Amino acid sequence: MIDSRLRLLIAVCEYGTVTAAAEALYRSPSGVSKQLKDLAAELDVDLLERHGRRVRLTPAGQRLVRHARRLNAQWETALSDTTAAARELCGPITIGGFPTAISSILTPAALRLRERHRLLEPVIQEVYSSELLTALESGSIDLGLFVANETTSHITDSYVEVISLLDDPIDLLVPETHRFAARDEIPLEDAAQEEWISGRPHQDAYIELLAATRAIGYAPRVAHYAQELTATTALVAAGLGIAAVPRIAMTVPHPKVIQIPLTGSQVPRRRIMLALRRGSRDNPRIAAAVTTVQEMSHPL
Repeated sequence: MIDSRLRLLIAVCEYGTVTAAAEALYRSPSGVSKQLKDLAAELDVDLLERHGRRVRLTPAGQRLVRHARRLNAQWETALSDTTAAARELCGPITIGGFPTAISSILTPAALRLRERHRLLEPVIQEVYSSELLTALESGSIDLGLFVANETTSHITDSYVEVISLLDDPIDLLVPETHRFAARDEIPLEDAAQEEWISGRPHQDAYIELLAATRAIGYAPRVAHYAQELTATTALVAAGLGIAAVPRIAMTVPHPKVIQIPLTGSQVPRRRIMLALRRGSRDNPRIAAAVTTVQEMSHPL
């Protein structure tokens, strides 16, 4: 088995502090610090150095992390080969994802996995897209869903395999009394004069909406700022504006709002991806989870 202290070192590299790494791995900071000091003493090299309130890896520490990542990939391959000999799938499998993916994809996936493999223990963990690759590398999840435009730029190392899952269209959300409420679909151009409820300029909801509206010649007039779905829905239901929401987000309908598909050449959408550690896909437990997540995504 790979020395568990190497995972701790990778986590510190990713999170920047011993405290943050310990929290992500459900360890105590003092315990993590002691184990890394013991590792450094065994190797007779300094692995970490202070940099203000954070720590950073020394050149030796950086080199050890590179080796550790390669060892982890080899270990995943070894686990996959060994587990393939088992007759019945068993044990925990942790799947991470952002909130709307949990409600629409991962919850039914967990139920189907339990139906198919009674000894398998699917564990769903909320992980935002910007944190997912770190969670994978640190071992806190086995696979996870993320929105491509949030983290694609971070996929530079060979330790992660990425699978395209689905394109999630963005729909229009309007109050039940709105003039659009009776329509089956809406061109985005028709909403040019509306007041919008959206996220702040740096948040995904606004970025997606702005890109789509600019492409057809206008910028949305944002009257209220909300990114979280419950808050957005409440504002729309009160008649304070309209909103653009991912189609998979509205798994539980609200009685006072109407969700209408957008049409036209510039319909905004999100690309949802599935990521896992390279070498782990041949593990029957992980392969079963990948297949089931893909199945739950297909009808959306």
